[in-house]
Amino acid sequence: MHTDSTTFRGTIMNILCIGDSLTYGYGVGRSETWCALASQLTGHEFINKGVNGATTGEMAEQQLYGDEVLVMGGLNNFFMGMPVSVPLADIRSICERAVNLGIRPVVGIPMQISPNVSEAWCEGPIDMDIVRSAYAEFACALLQQCLNDGTEYIDFRPVIGPEYLSFDGIHLNRCGHEHMANAVAAHWNARRK
Repeated sequence: MHTDSTTFRGTIMNILCIGDSLTYGYGVGRSETWCALASQLTGHEFINKGVNGATTGEMAEQQLYGDEVLVMGGLNNFFMGMPVSVPLADIRSICERAVNLGIRPVVGIPMQISPNVSEAWCEGPIDMDIVRSAYAEFACALLQQCLNDGTEYIDFRPVIGPEYLSFDGIHLNRCGHEHMANAVAAHWNARRK
């Protein structure tokens, strides 16, 4: 198990990235995702296991492997009307399981969706004001949970603004993936210093 920053100097790591469409890279090519770009920027292997439409419960069922795991999700839970407590518990469970397997967990605090998201593309009636409010509450609560638990995190909220989202106001555009990759690379490269 990796226990301190010196372990990472000169070591190529396999970082499992589990999440939803924001990790998968909905709307861009495989070589344009933040996972692929972060691999190029760091020399580490960011293994993209994002699944379009996945909830955090589905993420929690994925097999964990590699040196580290980066987990980010939650939005699909709110599309389904789940309370904030559900993705918080799921992400904590993933992190605890990773630690027990000797894998270092890192949590992505998700960027927020645009205020202009269209409800037209969603299946069924969805109140985007409720979703947006729950997602913002979740991000704040997830950050506090990470601080309380001593879990590493990357806060993407100050990194990704509306200009880095695609036409739907939810998914990243190419520039958004580049900005995400830069933030991820900065986090991992800082350990080498």
